[in-house]
Amino acid sequence: MAIEDEIINITDIDVGTEILNNDKLIIETNSGTKLLAFKDLVIGEDNITFRDKLVQGADATGSSTTKFSTVTGHEILTSETTAGHVIKYADISGTVELGKFNYNGIATFASMSATIAQNESEISFLKTQLDLIKTTFSSSSALSSTALTLSAVNFYFENGSSAAGKGGDIKFTSDNITVDPTRTNANASYNANPFSVTYPNDSSYVGGYVLFNLSYDITRTSKPQIAIYKTPEGGGTREVYLYNTKFQSNHALLQLHQHIEYITPGDTITVTASQFISNVSFKGFKLGT
Repeated sequence: MAIEDEIINITDIDVGTEILNNDKLIIETNSGTKLLAFKDLVIGEDNITFRDKLVQGADATGSSTTKFSTVTGHEILTSETTAGHVIKYADISGTVELGKFNYNGIATFASMSATIAQNESEISFLKTQLDLIKTTFSSSSALSSTALTLSAVNFYFENGSSAAGKGGDIKFTSDNITVDPTRTNANASYNANPFSVTYPNDSSYVGGYVLFNLSYDITRTSKPQIAIYKTPEGGGTREVYLYNTKFQSNHALLQLHQHIEYITPGDTITVTASQFISNVSFKGFKLGT
């Protein structure tokens, strides 16, 4: 037999799939080549390059430090914690509670998806209406055609009188207008001399009851009749309210009369006296809108 037939290469040896306690390892020692059972193989700490990364046992000595960061009020363990620290539930309770918090939040958010869609639809509608308002009021022509929707036509005139020494229409000066009728309705119109107030005949005024308050001074010789006229729009028969004043003392008397009347759009109010009166105050205030 040739010597080449007796040569065995390492690659010709069968490949094993595991090593058991009783299997043998060939080792080279100072005293020769020997067999060592696998169960007797011991690796000392000095031969472990990752010794500092091994988890310490329950009986290990030394201390460790935990580091946390706060997320929405929960303490979360960070990577700055000492390597090899034995984790307890107290260390991760914040992480557990944060997970529960996030789960509840997501579940609640999911249940609101229909509400969110509805809100988005309503916001979109409001935006279109806002754009319409901007378009309307950015146009001077559109703005000028926008009618006021006020209802009251309130007025208060003071220190008026009839013609000097005689009766007739009541007259006021512009300085004695305490409440201008156009202050509460820009579409109303009035005259101070002789006095008249005309209520608007459009949507800015709604018909309703008006309280009229008339006060004036008379002398002891005066016996005037005071009339408030309501003239419907377009003329026609005037409705007259007469106040018969009688002498009551030797001194000037302050007379005060009140009357409630339904005023429709377009009506005009005037006041006359059969004899001289002075210090006239005339008010008209709508009852309600």
